[in-house]
Amino acid sequence: MGLFYPPDPGEKRASIGGNISTNAGGMRAVKYGVTRDYVMGLELVKADGTVVTVGSKNRKDTTGLDLKDIVIGSEGTLAVITKCLLRLVGKPEKSLSVLAGFNSLKSGIEAVPKILQANLNPTAVEFIEKKVVALGEKFLNLKFPLENEAYLLLTFDGKAEEIDSAFKNLQTVLKDSAEKIISLDDSALSQNVWKIRGCLVKAVEAVSEQEPLDIVVPIAKVADFVNFVNKLEGESGMQMISFGHAGDGNVHLCVVRGDRSEETWQKELHENLEKLYSYARKLGGLISGEHGLGVSKRDFFFAETPEANVELMNAVKSAFDPKRILNANISYVK
Repeated sequence: MGLFYPPDPGEKRASIGGNISTNAGGMRAVKYGVTRDYVMGLELVKADGTVVTVGSKNRKDTTGLDLKDIVIGSEGTLAVITKCLLRLVGKPEKSLSVLAGFNSLKSGIEAVPKILQANLNPTAVEFIEKKVVALGEKFLNLKFPLENEAYLLLTFDGKAEEIDSAFKNLQTVLKDSAEKIISLDDSALSQNVWKIRGCLVKAVEAVSEQEPLDIVVPIAKVADFVNFVNKLEGESGMQMISFGHAGDGNVHLCVVRGDRSEETWQKELHENLEKLYSYARKLGGLISGEHGLGVSKRDFFFAETPEANVELMNAVKSAFDPKRILNANISYVK
């Protein structure tokens, strides 16, 4: 058919319903957006058993409140999704990944706005530090093709001539900041690089329990935040592995337990989470860009969300589920 569904969340076993419930993002969000951008309609079952259809095949709709968008990302608190109507787009003719090495994370992150402002239209822009790459290399017994302090891993897709032009322009944009830029046009090499990027959480979990975070900050503040993470790691003695989506400011962070006892782990984890979330908020960021709130972020959500906002969210919850039987322990529900 020549069509594809652009959202590409990291959890490959997730269902479409789960993606919709969390408004899943992923690496392609820079160009294609997130799950919400591809959901046109939903069939919902409310807590009382009422079946409701929201949205339609129409591309425009100002007919009342957008109930579909209210449900998307609500983490199962409002209704059960039983059917969905998705928008597909034309499958790109060609895809090319590019790896750029930098002498510091700061120089790599500072290059991202230049890439975006140059209208190169990348599909993905990932950042990884050398110490994090080493974890993936060891876990998979693979080798990264560059040795630098930090990297940007980019993908471009579209027509062949557009991709060739984007790569040439990227080289021009990065000529004063990147130490080396290579095209991953060898499919085996490209797959290995993306495998290393994709295995980082599993590489951490193979050796220790970890708390996964997905803090989001303004794109220009990613380097500031990661530098703060590295400083906090040194001060606290708690290992913190950061990587993520430089193109949309979404920093994925593994806070690692190590050999701490349960009591020490819970105490020190909470203390460090408070510092991480507080600094993200100082930069204009939020506690979650993709993973949602769940129950573990409850205290932090209430600490930084205005009471008026919480009241509105709870009013919506009561309208959909007055007895509060659907996922009632989610963060925003009081």
